[in-house]
Amino acid sequence: MRYVIFFLFISLLACKKKEDELSLSRQFMPSGDISISTADTLATLTWKAALFTSGTAVTYAVEVSQDSTFATTAHSFATDTTGIRISDQYLEVRKKYYARVRTNGKDTASASNWVYSKSFSITGEQLLLPLADSNLIDKSVILLWKSTQGLTKLVFTTDGVSRTIGLSEEQSIAGKLQVDSLQPLTTYTVEIFKEEVSKGILTFTTKAGVATGPNVIDLTGITGVPGILEDTLPKVGAGSIIILKRGETYNIDIAMELGKAVSFVSENSFNTQLPLIYFTNNFNVTAGSVIDSVVFRGLTLRSNDYASRYVINASNVATIGKILFEDCHVEIFRGVVRLQTSATGGTKVGDFVVNNCVVDSISNYGVVNCDNVACAIQNITIQNSTLYKLEKVVTSKQNSNSVVLSNCTFNEAPQGGGSAYLVDYSQSATNNITAGISLKSCIIGVGRNNGGSTSVRGIRANAATLINVSSSFNTSDYVVSGNAIVGLTVYAGTVTDLWTDPANGNFTIKDSGFAGKSSAGDPRWW
Repeated sequence: MRYVIFFLFISLLACKKKEDELSLSRQFMPSGDISISTADTLATLTWKAALFTSGTAVTYAVEVSQDSTFATTAHSFATDTTGIRISDQYLEVRKKYYARVRTNGKDTASASNWVYSKSFSITGEQLLLPLADSNLIDKSVILLWKSTQGLTKLVFTTDGVSRTIGLSEEQSIAGKLQVDSLQPLTTYTVEIFKEEVSKGILTFTTKAGVATGPNVIDLTGITGVPGILEDTLPKVGAGSIIILKRGETYNIDIAMELGKAVSFVSENSFNTQLPLIYFTNNFNVTAGSVIDSVVFRGLTLRSNDYASRYVINASNVATIGKILFEDCHVEIFRGVVRLQTSATGGTKVGDFVVNNCVVDSISNYGVVNCDNVACAIQNITIQNSTLYKLEKVVTSKQNSNSVVLSNCTFNEAPQGGGSAYLVDYSQSATNNITAGISLKSCIIGVGRNNGGSTSVRGIRANAATLINVSSSFNTSDYVVSGNAIVGLTVYAGTVTDLWTDPANGNFTIKDSGFAGKSSAGDPRWW
């Protein structure tokens, strides 16, 4: 019996010792959580001192692992402060790490229990600069980086396949390289290295390539022949895509009829000078033709005569599914598109679209003009565009289904003098827009000076036409003499308070306090 009592006594002492050790281990643990802040190349870990260690010299063990269970430890550190900074010398960029910290034992005392962190990572040094849209096309990219000595390579990765491009010391310091032989509409991740250390990363998606196929007519190999487009156009088939070379001029100096679907498009190139179609005459439409679409994309369209030229002056009976101007600069015309025939059946257009364009210096027939009740345009859309120095904008003598003006910057448009409208459906018997007129996220500036008057009119249409205005503004020097556009928000400043140089076509928003600075007007100016 005495042996049993002795054994129980010894067991109790052992348990008591174990409990004391566990209690001490907990008491000397760093308290609270491990706080982590990260920069490009540095992670800073901090924690609160353990209980009962105030005023005493203690050290901490810090371990870092890519494994949350710490089955393997990447690095171990010791510190006598409640924090540590770990650089990219020890941490791989964009890799997930975990940390744990404990108080080291002193004298005969055991080390404390571990305190564990959440995961963290560092982004790494970022020498690659943001990619400008103008530095990216379908098969090439121009990369820029901070001029640095010793950069050795670029690694492009897509769908798990990598391509390495070596860098010379001259290229490293130059901070610029054009890389070709990419694939259109493909997402790439590119990383720049100094030996095996990442010094920057970015991801981009290449643009769509120019179409290929039997319907593509590529004129980019012919230079210095302004009449080549005029010579080619009568010979092409329906649905043809004519590719024009940047920096070249293509003349339209005789009346030419469009009788089949055709697209005029720019090549993909880093040359910033768009192909120019120079009009000393006009396009018409072939009588009786049914045309799926007429497309102008990535071009400058300019005429020699503000008083009499059009891109399309339709004087024949025809049907066109869509007329599209996209990524174009259109300037110096009497009107851009005019439908004028009075013949039975007229010229009928399903959709008229202007997207991402700059239109300036247009006379009294505006951007689009349905100039006879025999003609009609079902849907008119102008979006993401800048329109300035225009006597008129949208004019029609026939009903439409819809008119949408979205994210547009208007200035000196329409003509002052009190009789010109932004949207004008002028015939009382045929002035209904079935689905209404929408003015969304637009900015309207001062009217175009006309003999000292900048007073303009707003929208004229049938009283039954719904006019929906949202998130749109007018400057304080916008003066309306009638048909006011209800729902516009007044900006307290003038056009010169809002925009950088509106008289010369620079509508960059300079007023940082403007409520629509990142949502209204043509997005190119945000």
